[in-house]
Amino acid sequence: MSFKRKLNLFDATMLVVGNMVGAGIFTTAGFLAGELANPWLFTGIWIIGGLLTLCGALTYAEMTGMFPRSGGDYLFLKAAYGPWAGFLLGWICFWIINPGSIAVLSIALVKYLTGFFGYPGVMAEKLMAVAVIVFFSVVNYRGVRLTGTTHNFWTMGSLAILLIFIIGGLVSGKGDWGHIAGGETGMFPASKLLGPAMIAVIFSYSGWFVTAYIGDEVKRPERNLPLSLTFGTTIVIVLYTAINAVYLYAIPVDNLKGVVNVGQVVGERLLSSSFVQVITLAIVLAIAASINATVLAGARLSYAIARDRLFSSHFEKLHTRHGTPHTALLAQAVLACLYIVADTFENLLSAVVFIMLLSSIGSGLAHLILRRKEPFTERPYRTWGYPFTPLLFVIAYSWIALQVFLSSPARSLLGIAITVSGIPFYLHAIRREGGYAARTAVVAASVEKTDSEGVPE
Repeated sequence: MSFKRKLNLFDATMLVVGNMVGAGIFTTAGFLAGELANPWLFTGIWIIGGLLTLCGALTYAEMTGMFPRSGGDYLFLKAAYGPWAGFLLGWICFWIINPGSIAVLSIALVKYLTGFFGYPGVMAEKLMAVAVIVFFSVVNYRGVRLTGTTHNFWTMGSLAILLIFIIGGLVSGKGDWGHIAGGETGMFPASKLLGPAMIAVIFSYSGWFVTAYIGDEVKRPERNLPLSLTFGTTIVIVLYTAINAVYLYAIPVDNLKGVVNVGQVVGERLLSSSFVQVITLAIVLAIAASINATVLAGARLSYAIARDRLFSSHFEKLHTRHGTPHTALLAQAVLACLYIVADTFENLLSAVVFIMLLSSIGSGLAHLILRRKEPFTERPYRTWGYPFTPLLFVIAYSWIALQVFLSSPARSLLGIAITVSGIPFYLHAIRREGGYAARTAVVAASVEKTDSEGVPE
């Protein structure tokens, strides 16, 4: 069996938007105000960070057109450096990044949901998070069309609330545009702009590459994959910049310092006290969309590696009725649930943040390598601004990776150790694949000899 192309450009774009928009946009403003006391920089950093993220989306866009299949970074790293690089990314994604991210998001979703109903206790919270994982895994198991439809619901619901927040807040007349003239003025060190504040912004934009992993299920992938990355990222840049402009309109930047629940405070000030619950609902919908997209993309990565016979062949199998990689979905769900029960996912995820950044840097460099290595390969889309666009992306992410490493070298080294632990398994897979190829060649030669001698097959 093979995947069915059931997702259109709108579906793919909503996957990008839904996977990017998360709770961070409602919680990081207080931290940024402490780092950037100039109101222009407070808002402008979202534009700068967004443009750097767009450089990444444009860089990936060319490669998704070249490789319009499921696999994302795995395909890019494999093509540029060899199968080992793609395998090691898949190794760390399978065991930690994907199930760990699903576990973190599920716990976050439950915490926000219990805000409506009251705290149920630690054990009940974990059981609810497991139920969330099972729910989204079953939705994904039932088919990519159902997954796409439900994802559109989560994302459009969240976007509708955010648009009400932005438009309603700006026309409420309860804020003051004079706030934009307040705060610190004068010279501002660029190093501070590129420090913790930019790291927080870049991480708030993370998730923009999701459609690169589902190329086998998108209609006209050579066109729609690049467009979905570009359109989705651009929508979120505009959205994030507008939301922070609303924050600044409501509260002077000096007064935003240290405020954690900025979205709720601003919603209450500009709209109404009851709007706090509406903001919480927007966060719930956004997190649900992120879980849905992560479950979808994670299983396709395992499928792509299994297709190359570097993972168990069970992960390559598609359900005869639903056309989904059911074994990969099951394994991913089991790991995510185990992480929640063992309460280990946060420490593991923090250890591999450095590796996640390195994989993106590696893919950015792969774009430059493939331009030289495969100059005649068809490219339905060519990155605008080449080579400066991919170079800006690589430089920005390298700077952030350096800051992450310097801030927690022990955790970063642990992440590297976990990643390279996959090397023996890669070597075993290569030996196993070599044996399989040899056996296949012998069978093919035998059939060819039999046919040439005229013996019936």
